[in-house]
Amino acid sequence: MSYLKKFKFCFIFVVGMLFVTMSSSLVFAAEKVPMEKQYLETVYKNMLDVKNVHYDILLTAQTPMGDVNVTMAGDGQMKPMLYKNDAVFLFRDVKGKETTTTLQQYIEQKKDTVVIYSLSNNKWMKQTMPVGFSADKELTADENSKMELLMMQMVKDVKLTRETPSYKYMEVTLDSMQISDSIDEMVRENKNQDKNVLSMAAFTRLGLLAAGDIKYNVKIDKTTQMIQEVDMNLANPIRKAGNLFLDMSQPKNAAEMEDFLTKSTLTMQVKYSQYNKVDPIEIPQMVRDTAKEVKTTAISHKLPKLQKTDIAVSGKE
Repeated sequence: MSYLKKFKFCFIFVVGMLFVTMSSSLVFAAEKVPMEKQYLETVYKNMLDVKNVHYDILLTAQTPMGDVNVTMAGDGQMKPMLYKNDAVFLFRDVKGKETTTTLQQYIEQKKDTVVIYSLSNNKWMKQTMPVGFSADKELTADENSKMELLMMQMVKDVKLTRETPSYKYMEVTLDSMQISDSIDEMVRENKNQDKNVLSMAAFTRLGLLAAGDIKYNVKIDKTTQMIQEVDMNLANPIRKAGNLFLDMSQPKNAAEMEDFLTKSTLTMQVKYSQYNKVDPIEIPQMVRDTAKEVKTTAISHKLPKLQKTDIAVSGKE
């Protein structure tokens, strides 16, 4: 597996974790819960009302083949769901040689399909991918209650680690098994039969179960009761998930790949700002008109073949 392919695998998994983090706007039921969870409940209820936000992401990886730094500045809005990202990828090999790549993107969701416009070599490309659910769907009262319960169950623990006059710092532990079950239920309820969606859902569920509980730290503004920063150390979850898929696929260079995972580190930091102050995002008509449609590579035949026992086995420590 080439260096870029290894990085791509890690980056895909990280993006998945990022969306878990960004979308974990938890609402807790009326049951008696610890004070820290009660406080986080208020914070995430506030986050649910956010219409748009600016974010800055820093992704740092250290590997036996070199280091990778990804910096991304972006804006996101909820309705209609649109994202605008500008990213810089810096690759530094073991000899210190640096290579920089830039990426500009617009991402929009239309019903249960995500459309991604990417600028590469001064040319716009367009990719269309089914995702199995619609972000614009208005939920009924019953659906909202069910969603709130599911989201509540995803949080396993919350700890206050530090506090200053202006900020609270909290460690949040997500239950990967609950997240996995929620993904499965979401796909089933949408009755989506797209093979790519079903395969990626199974792939993600298995990775989550192998990775174990997911921890991240949040910095909360005490005045606004909004999240200002999220920090995650993803090395161990990715290592566990990667090793499971190596065991399942048994590639010829498994030992080399396992060594790569063991000796690599990966951290991610997300900073949020300008809540409800971001200008409306619009995809330029020129981008829509000139973007060349690129067929999304099917993933179902590339994933390890899942057996009925795989998910059950992956739940073990």
